Amino acid sequence: MTAPYHLTAIGTRFPQLALGTLLAKRGRKVLIVDTLSSTAATTPGLEGYRFRKRPVPMCGLDSGGFLRMFLDEIGIGRVLVNETYPLNDVSYQVVLPRHRLNIYPARDRLLAEVSREFPDSLDTIRELYEEWDTIAGNWYRGQDNLDNLERGWFQTAGIWQRLSGFFHARKMGDRIRSFDPSSPEQDFFSLQHQFLGAFPSTADIPPLPGALIHSIGRRGTYQETAGTGGLNALMLQRFKEYGGELIEDAGVSSVLVDSRNGLSLDLSDGQRVQTRALSTTAGIAATVEGLLQKTTSAFSRAVPQRFPVRFYLGVEEKFIPLGMEDNLFFMREDSGGPLGIRSLYLALSPSGSDMAPEGKRSITVTTLLSRENLETLTPAVAEAAQEDLLRALEAVIPFLDEGLTVAASDLAPGEEYKLTRALPSGVAGWSPGIIGRMAVTTKLRGRAAIINPTPWELGIEGEALAALAAAGILKKVIGGEN
Repeated sequence: MTAPYHLTAIGTRFPQLALGTLLAKRGRKVLIVDTLSSTAATTPGLEGYRFRKRPVPMCGLDSGGFLRMFLDEIGIGRVLVNETYPLNDVSYQVVLPRHRLNIYPARDRLLAEVSREFPDSLDTIRELYEEWDTIAGNWYRGQDNLDNLERGWFQTAGIWQRLSGFFHARKMGDRIRSFDPSSPEQDFFSLQHQFLGAFPSTADIPPLPGALIHSIGRRGTYQETAGTGGLNALMLQRFKEYGGELIEDAGVSSVLVDSRNGLSLDLSDGQRVQTRALSTTAGIAATVEGLLQKTTSAFSRAVPQRFPVRFYLGVEEKFIPLGMEDNLFFMREDSGGPLGIRSLYLALSPSGSDMAPEGKRSITVTTLLSRENLETLTPAVAEAAQEDLLRALEAVIPFLDEGLTVAASDLAPGEEYKLTRALPSGVAGWSPGIIGRMAVTTKLRGRAAIINPTPWELGIEGEALAALAAAGILKKVIGGEN
């Protein structure tokens, strides 16, 4: 049996690596167990990274942003940002029937776009942005101290500030509802909220995503050509430099609380590990005997849910219109074809990316479908929906049918679509500490921290908040100060 560890983490997904690296840097003895062997690969070259402005509602890697601060604490933020973070002039673009708006970080340039497209609504929209700025400013002031975020939940100093921000935000729905439901202004806000806020456009706008989505210029996040693999590899390198240990090609088969009130872990390769605390993700936890057996929960059809469905395209460079941004929200003018797909989000890969064939660009088209749509899906409907989508995209990319070289989708005809994790109907909190804490549950007398998926609109930043929360929860178990 190995010497006891302060923490054993199962899996090398971002939140586990972030938690393990944080604690290893603080002098804790940390072990990570992973069933894969590729985790030991050397750090890829920085040319494999892509940092750019993205339509996600958090500070991200911008100067002073939460994710940047978090990665700086681990020791990888500066090298990534300084060498591989080109700032885009436009955060994203919104295309409506007869309207196209660039969403600029600079507020005066954004309002110039609004003035051109919606001159009669300029004053109302300007007031909306000013209100959101106030709410978002209060929210961001809760992110400037990692130790406070690690404590989570309510802290006396910030309770009144957060309460006042919440009640202030409750009034925002009246301004949004002042637009005609069939107006392009309503489409302009609803289109972004459908994807970024991850709730039905007919619902009242929750305060947190409502504020952050429209706090233009304060967001940016990490995108790399192979997902977050490169980021994880770099973080794993730091983890080892801080003294962290890694066991590959092995999983944890069972866990038991021993007589000394620690945890005894049996590994699939025959080893036994003694640890004071354990952390993993909800999906892995369900497969470990004695930790968290999988349970099914009743689904309430009274709660609207949307499921992300993606279409993958490849298109010749010459067909990409001049001025088309690489992140684009598109509202169709018609009814949306066989599946009623009216709202689309297009992510266009950078020129020369290895995500597409040589000389081509790749496009990922995302839409949100209801459970009812997917449960009644047939191969014929799936094929018709894909053909209809290509025709609709010609409103954004002319001659797409001629330039298309690759086409695939989650709705492959003849294959059953497996429901992905549904998007929530809004974030039920307005404090970073609360959000992080809500993503963590504890088991085995508080010694196992299970990190659940974070809300759609918080992405990798939300996973970092959850890692901080888990560190705070386990602090008493593993002992010692920060």
